[in-house]
Amino acid sequence: MLSNAPVTDCNACSMGIASQGGRCRLTPTTREAGSTICAQGERPRTVYFVKEGFVSLSSVSPKGSELLLSLRGPSSLLCTEAMHDEASPFEVRALSRVKICGIAGDALSQWVGPEKSAARVVLDLLLTESRQQRDEVNWRQGDCLSRVARFALAHARFLADRPNAVRKQVVARLLGMRPETLSRCLTRLESDGMLDATRGLKVLDPRRLAALALEDNAA
Repeated sequence: MLSNAPVTDCNACSMGIASQGGRCRLTPTTREAGSTICAQGERPRTVYFVKEGFVSLSSVSPKGSELLLSLRGPSSLLCTEAMHDEASPFEVRALSRVKICGIAGDALSQWVGPEKSAARVVLDLLLTESRQQRDEVNWRQGDCLSRVARFALAHARFLADRPNAVRKQVVARLLGMRPETLSRCLTRLESDGMLDATRGLKVLDPRRLAALALEDNAA
């Protein structure tokens, strides 16, 4: 589940709490918007926990076409391939200024426990479910209006009016359209009473918005 609430206090952070009052095992760092956290095909050595900001997970097909798959926000884990010494299937890029905390993959594996430990099983299940949900989404499918409708239903918070919001130009690129097209779609959905786009983005009529998206998918 994506969240737009940054983790500002290590004492309230799930990773900090897991350290049981001791020093957190993760090292904080900051990456600026546009920076690459992990390249596709790279074998990451570090697993990252997002404290604040947003990143994209994208991949390029063997033919060179870009496949933008997912977005991640606070409390997300990135580059978990580092735990198994596997290549990342994604390029992980900061969409806004992000605060992330890192831990070496082998160190996290030791912390979680052996392969058949309860903590490892639960973590693997959560990561598998996350991958399945992510792979089912194609933000570039259908006409522009339906793409915006689907994105608004799932990720309206990314266009919220706040310092670390993802810019509309970036969202337009993720959806495979021009910024002007995104603006026209938002205006259309707002005039139809489905959205409020005066400041950020707020879903007003999720049922009609969902019907618009589903109607296009079925076509």
